Amino acid sequence: MTSDQMSSDYFIRWIFLGIIAVIAATWLCALHVTIEFGAVAPKLQFASVLLLFSTVYVGLGNRLLVIRRPVAVVSDLCLSILQVMVATTVLLPLTYLAATTRFPLLDDHLAQLDALIGFHWDAVAQWVRQRPMIDWVLQCAYASCPVQASALLLIGSIKRPDDRNSEAIWLLIVSLLITTAIFAFTPALGKIGHVGTAYLNVLEQIRGGNWSVLSFDRAEGIVTFPSFHTTLAILFTYLVRHDRWALAIFGPTNVLMILSTPTVGGHYLVDLFGGASVAIVSVVVVRALRARIAGPRAGGMADASLKVGDLHLVLK
Repeated sequence: MTSDQMSSDYFIRWIFLGIIAVIAATWLCALHVTIEFGAVAPKLQFASVLLLFSTVYVGLGNRLLVIRRPVAVVSDLCLSILQVMVATTVLLPLTYLAATTRFPLLDDHLAQLDALIGFHWDAVAQWVRQRPMIDWVLQCAYASCPVQASALLLIGSIKRPDDRNSEAIWLLIVSLLITTAIFAFTPALGKIGHVGTAYLNVLEQIRGGNWSVLSFDRAEGIVTFPSFHTTLAILFTYLVRHDRWALAIFGPTNVLMILSTPTVGGHYLVDLFGGASVAIVSVVVVRALRARIAGPRAGGMADASLKVGDLHLVLK
């Protein structure tokens, strides 16, 4: 993408997130659900700092050409983190809203599918618990999402400043939307892993029609099928596919994260297949979407070049 195309891509993502925010807010109002913004306030303060830093760095880069690239990297990273923060804040309520559809729970069916492929959750969980070192490694891998996401944004900003981590952020948005859409029709309670039971209380409250407050202070991941951790593990690895050194780190880490989802996250094994499918579809959709955003301008440039070439032939 050219610089103008990358800026347009970034702007389009903001518009897209704005539309999602309006939809979520309208839906919450229709359900008479109030929002507690306690945990959002510090994010807004941090976002303001990021925006300020980005503005200052852009100004410095334009004035001091010698430091333009490092300034571009810092600015890109600030704007990327800002958009990810807003995206996660806007998309989180959608998972809660999806649970209001109250479709029948699929736990029995998911457990039966696990049994068909020879996976028995209780036996596997017990095996892992009896091996504390393996259990600890899997817990660390499961909790590595924030660290991996931060590292990916940093790598993206260093390698492609001014790109605003386009591919990574689009993949986050699209994959979470697909996951939420599937979850609306395939709710499940899952198993009790290391994540505890707090999410069950939230899910049962929503499904029981007793949900009246959305609190960002006590936000819980309530999606069982498909496994979003599996989706992220595949997407994280995909995003570093061109960097051998990063792939050598992210690859094994995300294999462990996928392996950790049943016992740590309380997922059925078939949830992992669902998460993998979401990752594949997200990659296809995002590649088509980004090509669409870049296409018209690229096509216009090609047409212009052709016309100049035709004029040159006529003059000869």
